[in-house]
Amino acid sequence: MSYFKKSVKLSDMNYFMGRLPLLLELFVNGFFVLIYTFRKSKQVPTFIGQLPMEDILSHSLWVVPLVLFITLASNFLKSEGFEDFIRKYIFSLIIFVPMLITWGDIEFLYWLSAVHLFSTVISFYEKKEKPKTVQYGASSFLFRLRLQPAQVVLLSFGGWILVGTLLLVLPVASAPGKSMEFIDAFFMATSATCVTGLATISMVEDLSVFGQMVILILLQVGGLGIMTLSSSMAVIMGKNLQMREQVIMQDVLDTSNSEELLVLIINIIRYTFAVEFIGAVLLTIGFYQEGFEIGQSMYFGFFHSISAFCNAGFALFNNSLEDFKFNPLIHGTVVLLLMVGGIGFSVIRDITGILRARRSLRELSVHTKIVLSTHMGLFFIGVIYLFFGEFLHAFQDMSMWERLQVSIFQSATARTAGYNTVNLNSLHPHSVYMIVLLMFIGASPGSTGGGVKTTTFAVLLQSVTATLRGKFTVEFFERKVPAQTVVKAIAIFIISLIVVSGSILVMVRLEPDKNFLAVFFECVSAFSTTGLSLGITPFLSGLGKFCLIVLMFVGRVGALTLVLAIGSRAVLPSRVEYPEGKVLIG
Repeated sequence: MSYFKKSVKLSDMNYFMGRLPLLLELFVNGFFVLIYTFRKSKQVPTFIGQLPMEDILSHSLWVVPLVLFITLASNFLKSEGFEDFIRKYIFSLIIFVPMLITWGDIEFLYWLSAVHLFSTVISFYEKKEKPKTVQYGASSFLFRLRLQPAQVVLLSFGGWILVGTLLLVLPVASAPGKSMEFIDAFFMATSATCVTGLATISMVEDLSVFGQMVILILLQVGGLGIMTLSSSMAVIMGKNLQMREQVIMQDVLDTSNSEELLVLIINIIRYTFAVEFIGAVLLTIGFYQEGFEIGQSMYFGFFHSISAFCNAGFALFNNSLEDFKFNPLIHGTVVLLLMVGGIGFSVIRDITGILRARRSLRELSVHTKIVLSTHMGLFFIGVIYLFFGEFLHAFQDMSMWERLQVSIFQSATARTAGYNTVNLNSLHPHSVYMIVLLMFIGASPGSTGGGVKTTTFAVLLQSVTATLRGKFTVEFFERKVPAQTVVKAIAIFIISLIVVSGSILVMVRLEPDKNFLAVFFECVSAFSTTGLSLGITPFLSGLGKFCLIVLMFVGRVGALTLVLAIGSRAVLPSRVEYPEGKVLIG
C-alpha cells in the first residue's frame, strides 16, 4: 500500500512538471490580457494602476510569443512524431504564426492571446491519450488536483464569470459613447452566468450588440451548466466520460444512475435547442405583430426565447415586458418557456417517454409527480392570490381577462424567471411578500431555475404533516422518502435561510438609504436567481453590488454545494457509537 501511494505521488509530480510550460503560458497570457483589457476599458483598479502598465505591455510583445514558443517546443519533444505534434497542437501553431507575422502590433497580439487563453483553459478539461498501463495519467488537469465534484462546479462557474467580465469591460461591449465600470461588468457577467436577470445597467442603452451577445452566451452556458456543456461536447466528439467525470455529472444533474447519464446529457442539449427554437419562432411572430421589422423581430424572438427558457429574465426593453402584457402570444410563450425550463430536464424526459410509449401518467416517477404537483400548486396559489389581492388596486383599470393574464404571468415569473408585465412598485406590500415566498421556493431540481427547489419545499411540508399525524416516515404517492433525503432538504432550507437572512442584514447596513422591503426583495431575488427588482439595483453602492454578486453565485451553485466545496474532506466512519441523549423539542 505504501509503495502504491509513493507511485501515485511520483506520477502526480511528473504530471505537474510536464504541465509547467502550459501553466506558464496560462499565467503570462492571462496577465497580458488582463492588463490590456483594463487599459482599453480605461477602468483601471487601484492595485493594477500602480503597476508600470506601459512597460509590461511593451515587454509582452516578445514575452508572449516566446512563452508560446517554449510550450510548442516542449510539446514537440513529448510528441510521438511530427504528425502527432501537428494533429494535437495545430491550433497553437495557427496562433503562433500570425504572432510572428504581425510582430509589434499589440492590438493583434491581444486578440490572438485572448483566443489562445480560452483554448488553454479548455485544455485543462481534456483527457490526454496515454498507454493503458498508465491509467492514472489519463485524467485532465482539474481532476488531478483531487477536486471534489462540488469544487469543480464552483471553479467552472467562477471561470466563466471571469471570462464574461473581461469581455463586458471592453469598449466594444458598450454602446457608442458609453463605458462600463468594472463592478458593473462583474455584476452583469455574474447575473448572466447565474441566470438571474438583475441588471445595474440598461441592456438597451448601455450595451452594444456584441455586449448583448456576450450576455446571451453567458446565460445559455449558465442555464445548461458548464459541466453539462463540456460533457455533451465530449460525448458528441466520441469520447467516454471517466468515472470521476460521471460522478460530477451525477451530482450536477441530481441523478444516481450512471448508465442513463450519457443519454440524459444528450437529451438535455436536444430538448433545450428544440424548445428554444420553437419559442423563438412564436416570439418572432408576436413581435412582428407588434410592429417591429422582421429582422428585429427575429433578434428579439431568439434572445427572449433563450432568456426565458433559461429562466434568466434579461429583456431588451427597459421596462421588461410591460408593453406586451396584453399580447397572449408573447407573454403566453414566455410563460410556457420558463415553466418548461423550470421543471427540470429529468421531468421533461420522463413525461416525453410516457407520451411516446402511450402509457398511463400513473407510471410517472415519484420525483416527476412531486415536481408537477408542487409546481402547479404553487402556480395556481400565486395566480389566485395576485388576482384577488390586486383586483381593486394595481389591476383596477383592467378587464377580467386582462387581470387574469397579468396574474398568470406574474405568478409564473416569480418562480425564478425574472420578467414582469406590471410595475412591481404598484403592488400591495402583501402581494410583494407573496412573490418573495414564491421566489424563495423557486424552480425544480435539475432545471435552469434557482431557489431552494420545489422538491425541498414539498419534502419539508410533508415532513411537518407526518409529524402532526404521529408518523416517523415521509411518504409521497405510496412511496417512502429516504431519511437522508429529508435531512438534506432540512439542511438546504436552513442554510438558505441563514444565507438570505445574513445578506439582508449586511445589505441593510450597506444601503441605509434604501427601503427595507426593496432590500429584502432584492436579496431574495438574487439568491433565488429570479431577477425581479423593485428598481434599486442600478442605484446600489459598489459594496452593495458585490454583496449581490456573492449572493447570486451562492444561489446558482447551491448553498449546500458551496458549503461542501469549501469544507469537503474525507469522512471516515466513526469507530465510536454514543448512547442516545434525551433532548426536549418544542
